[in-house]
Amino acid sequence: MKTGSKIVIIILCVLQYGAAAGAAPSRYAIRAGKILTMELPKGSEASRRVINHGVILVGEGKIEALGSASDVTIPDGYTVIDASDRWVMPGIVEAHTHIALEGGFNDMVTTINPELQIGDCVNLEDIAAEKAVTGGVTTIHTMPGSGTNLAGFTVIVKLDCSRPHEAIFREIGAMKIAQAYNPERRSGDLGLTRMGMAWMLRQILNQAKKYTDTWQAYESGESKDKPTYRPELENMRKVFKGEIPAIVHSAEPWGILESMQMFHDEYKMDTIATHTSFGGYMVGEEAAKREKVHVNIGPRLVDFQGWNTPIDGRFHGMGAEYISRGVKNLSINTDAVGWGMQEELAFQASMSVHYGLEEMLAMEAITIQPARALGVDDRIGSLKVGKDADIVIKKGTLLDVTAAVDLVMINGRVVYQREGVNLVAMEKS
Repeated sequence: MKTGSKIVIIILCVLQYGAAAGAAPSRYAIRAGKILTMELPKGSEASRRVINHGVILVGEGKIEALGSASDVTIPDGYTVIDASDRWVMPGIVEAHTHIALEGGFNDMVTTINPELQIGDCVNLEDIAAEKAVTGGVTTIHTMPGSGTNLAGFTVIVKLDCSRPHEAIFREIGAMKIAQAYNPERRSGDLGLTRMGMAWMLRQILNQAKKYTDTWQAYESGESKDKPTYRPELENMRKVFKGEIPAIVHSAEPWGILESMQMFHDEYKMDTIATHTSFGGYMVGEEAAKREKVHVNIGPRLVDFQGWNTPIDGRFHGMGAEYISRGVKNLSINTDAVGWGMQEELAFQASMSVHYGLEEMLAMEAITIQPARALGVDDRIGSLKVGKDADIVIKKGTLLDVTAAVDLVMINGRVVYQREGVNLVAMEKS
């Protein structure tokens, strides 16, 4: 073959690939037996959470229309997904995990690491990411570990593993804090005790607050002196400005109280108290008083005799105990560190139901509630016109562990279809 012909073929192939890569996403019309929107009820809209015999139109990665079949007309040119014998629900949102990361997730040299961000380590080739999708998980909040008091900053990721260049949903997800157990420096250096950990955290928080206030004064014109740029404190400004939350690993009643008082009350941060086990629900009334405190339970879902719980011979379902004390902002996590765990988030929620949590609240706890806690409920966590088309289809609710997930859509693309299921032709990566 002549050199000139080879060059022409290469150019044509590049152009063809570029056209395919830039092509508009497919448009779908989903006929559903039941649509479970997971929108939080607001007065008369409560009845719209479940739509029988509904239709969802998907285009440009978003939900274009949603309603009963009699109200939504399917336009020409839409590929129909016939799920008329199935449930159609929002993709599951994981608020606390450690999957899809490369090279470990703890840097243990120093106890305070505000300059670190785990978004530098995202790896969608991790098999745990692929497995998560088979369980209906579409978005994860993955993070550094809890070996240090301030481990760095988390990242929010969409699990379309075929499109890693589009995976980062929010590069700086939250500030990761750890109090109690894991970060205790048992070798005897500073951080062995609660007071040592609290002192170190306040030192960096006070620096970051002053830095934030100084920049705010300069940017508003109140001060003409431009502050010295400190890159290690830049991400902390986002927390103080309310752009991202602090997620705080904590346990036991004292730990939950300290987390709420320090981060929510003292430093006015949106706060996610995560794990919250070993009797943490005993201070649930205090969490309920704080609108911007979210409780994120898991992987432990049950407390029993000892560990600060009543010696009454009972198993106490943590989700049900928090709800009984007035907590409304409740989500559930897996705290997964590898494959074989992340895809079980729906099972975590179903076990919470087994231990007393109301079923609809359990489904909220893996969809809209974690999205609210992370401040991304304007795009994910429920099915609503204008939101991202992250959709799960199966013959049962999200909590029905006897029914496998049949199809998963992320950003309007079909990313998973169970073997033997032919609801739609799979899209090419």
